[in-house]
Amino acid sequence: MDSTRPTPLIDDLQGTRVKLESWISDHRGHTVRIPELNIPESTGMSNVTLLFDIEWSEAGKTHSEAVVARLQPEIERPVFPDYDLSLQYEVMDAVGKHSDIPVPVLRGLETDPALLGVQFYLMKRTDGRIPTDMPPYNMDGWMMHETDIAQRANLWSSAVDTMARFHRLDYRELGLQRLETSGKTPLQQQLDYWQRYHDWALEGVTHSICQPALDWLQANQPEDEPTALCWGDARMANIIFKPSFDGVAAILDWEMAALGNPLQDLAWFNHMDATFSEGLGAPRLEGLPNYEQTKSQWESVSGFATRDYDYYLIFAGMRFGLLLSRIMLATDQNSEVQDNFACQLLQKYMDRLG
Repeated sequence: MDSTRPTPLIDDLQGTRVKLESWISDHRGHTVRIPELNIPESTGMSNVTLLFDIEWSEAGKTHSEAVVARLQPEIERPVFPDYDLSLQYEVMDAVGKHSDIPVPVLRGLETDPALLGVQFYLMKRTDGRIPTDMPPYNMDGWMMHETDIAQRANLWSSAVDTMARFHRLDYRELGLQRLETSGKTPLQQQLDYWQRYHDWALEGVTHSICQPALDWLQANQPEDEPTALCWGDARMANIIFKPSFDGVAAILDWEMAALGNPLQDLAWFNHMDATFSEGLGAPRLEGLPNYEQTKSQWESVSGFATRDYDYYLIFAGMRFGLLLSRIMLATDQNSEVQDNFACQLLQKYMDRLG
């Protein structure tokens, strides 16, 4: 897999730093200073992430806080056709205020693109460790080299527990009714979205693996499904684990949050791990619970059934297959658009259906 990413970069870091200093100073009511901006390279494919500290003086003392900024991408070939940063912010805000699910502490949202040219929001940086996706944690990184078997099992189990507890939340009690739409089931709405995404992302070309998967998903929709708030991008690399490796400090990346059967998050969680192990021909890290154990834990904690797990595994494979195909197209890796490793794994899933 090519390490090239379509992650948009900031052309003028110095100018961005000065503008953010002014914006934060205005919103906090006192002058702050940002010594330096940094762009991490180990995670993320669809947003600009900036890391920086803010410093200010109060009562004769100097104070500082570590901050993360997420910026809406502005590139010729983005991963998604549109972004709703305000929805991402609203979901995190609601979950953080009305539940015990750990999310980053929010520090402000700007929907007017006049300042930086795009929308952005700020979060207090959460201390902890994030499993890398470049390189995949099953192949290299701190999880491989700095944890033992018991710690890895605990990291995985704590991630599944947090995800399952999140799925017990009532989105109406969180005040997220704006996610509701009438006339179609949540699943049908998502399938419609991914069909539109296919048509947009492939720029008029039919995907030889993902389109048949979409057709199968349309024809085999489960009935009488539960509806809950779904994280959308539930995976190990979107979790900040406590520095002590004994729990979750925060869960990240809500750009695909939607209503639906929460089983889709479980299937995505397992599928993403399989994609960057089996999909790349690498073994899973020793100590990680297997997928059947993961299903049993999630079912026990969430209270939801896993009877349609295989359906949502195809759903997960189709989604990531399309996303990676778009990334390959956007980075001019044309030979990998139709037959990349994610799509090959999806084809294996489809073949098992007979």
